[in-house]
Amino acid sequence: MDTETTLRTASVAESLPSDDDALTNSVILRNAQRLKRLSPLNFSILRWNLLWLFVILVFISLPVWLRYASQSCHATFYTISGVLLWLNLVWFLAIIFTISTLIKLKYGMSTDHKQTYPSDAPLVHLLILTIYKDEMDVVCRTVDTLAEQTEAKRILLVMAWESRTPDREARSELIRQRYGDKFYHILFPVHPYGLENEVASKAANANWGLREAVTFIMSDEERKKKIEHFMVTTCDADTLFHARYFEALTADYLRRVRERDPAVHRTIWQAPLFYNWNLDQNSFPVRITGLLRTLMTMGLLIPYNVNPMSCFSFSLTLAVRGGYWHPQIFMDDVGYLLTMMIGTQRRIRIRLLPVPVRSGPTSGDTWFSDVKEWYIQVRRWGIGTADNFHYFAVKIPRLPILASTIFAIGYFLYYGVILCSASLINVSSAFFPLTCPDFRLEWLPKPLEAYHILILIGLIIPQILYGILFILDAVWCRWTLNVKEDIFILRNILHWILTPLTLIALSLVQLWSYIVLAALGKRACIHRVAGKATLAQVDSRA
Repeated sequence: MDTETTLRTASVAESLPSDDDALTNSVILRNAQRLKRLSPLNFSILRWNLLWLFVILVFISLPVWLRYASQSCHATFYTISGVLLWLNLVWFLAIIFTISTLIKLKYGMSTDHKQTYPSDAPLVHLLILTIYKDEMDVVCRTVDTLAEQTEAKRILLVMAWESRTPDREARSELIRQRYGDKFYHILFPVHPYGLENEVASKAANANWGLREAVTFIMSDEERKKKIEHFMVTTCDADTLFHARYFEALTADYLRRVRERDPAVHRTIWQAPLFYNWNLDQNSFPVRITGLLRTLMTMGLLIPYNVNPMSCFSFSLTLAVRGGYWHPQIFMDDVGYLLTMMIGTQRRIRIRLLPVPVRSGPTSGDTWFSDVKEWYIQVRRWGIGTADNFHYFAVKIPRLPILASTIFAIGYFLYYGVILCSASLINVSSAFFPLTCPDFRLEWLPKPLEAYHILILIGLIIPQILYGILFILDAVWCRWTLNVKEDIFILRNILHWILTPLTLIALSLVQLWSYIVLAALGKRACIHRVAGKATLAQVDSRA
C-alpha cells in the first residue's frame, strides 16, 4: 500500500462476510491495513445541525408562542404542565435506576468473576489510551490502575500518542521503565498530524491506534494461533479503573459467547462513570455537573440504551464490522455508536458492566479558572452533540429504519430536551402568567392560582429531586468508591440551592455552542484539552 493512501484513511475498503465466524485473522489484518480515502470535510454552514438548533429553540420557547398559536390558555397551561411533569418523571426514574445500579455495583465489585472462566482462556484486551498534552502524573495514575488489574497480563496497552505531544519519546521511555513487565505488551503508535480530511480528535487518534494494535497482533502467526478472542476498551487519559474491571468484562463476554448470544458482537459494555476524583476541591458548577453526569449515566444512558460515554468496551469483531472510528467525528463515543450501527445494520446494545470507573472532572488552579475550564468543556460537549446529529442525519440512508428511529428519539430527548432544554423551559414557563393574566382553573381552590401549579412542578419538585442527588453522592462515595470527600454540610446545602442556576448556565452554554456551530460549521470542531489541575493530587480514601 502506498504511503499517500495510508495517510488519507479512515474506513473499511472491502466488503465483509455476514457470518462473524468467517471473520478470520487474515480478513481482520487486511481490514486494518487496507483503507480508503476520506471524503472532503463539509465546511458549509448549511448543515443538519441548523435543524437541531431550530427545533431546540422552538421547544424552549414553547410556553411563549403556544398561547398565540393555539389561541387557548387552557391548551397552553396543560401542555406546559405535561412537559414539566414528564421532566420530573424522567428525573425520578433516573434516581430509581441509579439506586438499582449502585446495588448491582456492590455485587459486581465483591464477586470473584475469574471463577466463571478458565485461567487460560484465549482472550486479550486491547486498551486504547489516547493522549495529547495530558500531564504525565495524571496519565501514570490511570496506568497504575491498569497495572493493578487482576487480569493485567491480558492487557495489550496501546499508548496512542498524537504526533504533536511534547516530549513524546521521554514519556514513552517512562512508561516502558515503570510498566514494561506489568502487561501482555505495550505499544506506542503515533497518530500523524494533518492527515487530509481528518478532524483532530480523540476518534481519529483511537482509530489510528487500534488499527496499529490489530496489525501488531495479526502479523505474528504464533500470536494468532494462541488468541481466539479480542476485546477493545477505550478511555481518556484521566480514568481510574476498578481492579476487577477487565475480570468482570472477560467473564461477561465469555458468558455471552458460551450462551451463543446473537448480540454479543453488537454490544458495548459501559461501566458507570463517577467524577469523584478530587471533586470536593472544585467549584460548584464543576461539582454539580459531575454529579449530574454520573446520575445520567446510571439512570438514563445505560438503562435506555442511548449511547456509551468516554470509557467503554466492545469486541474487536464489532470494531471491524463498523470500520473502527470515523476520524472526521468530533465526539468519539456517540460517533462510534453510529458508525457501528452503519456497519452492522442493527441497533447496538449498551450493557452495564457492574464495576465503577472514575473519570477526572475539569479543574483549574483558581476558582475562576475552574469555571473557565468548565465552560470550555461544556461548550465542546455541545458542539460535539450537534455535530453528531449532522453526521447521523447524513448517514440515515445507510441506517436501518427501526434502529435509526429509536436512536433519533432517544438522542434528541436526552441531549436536546433533558440536558439542554429542561432548565430553560422552566424559565420560559414564567411567561405564562404574562400571556394569560386572567386564566383561572375552576377545580383549583382559592386563593391558589394556575401559576402556583407551575411553581410546584417547575421549581419545588425539581429542587427536592436535586436534593436526592446529593444524598446519592454521599452514598456512592462511601459505599461504592470508598472515597472520603471534604464537603461540609453547609457547603452541600449551598450547592443544592445553586443547582437550578448551574443547570440553567449549563443549558445556556450548550445552546450557545449550537449557535457557534451554526455560524462556523465544521470549523467550530476544535479539540482543546480540558484543564485537570487537581487530578495529580492524591485524593482521600474513607
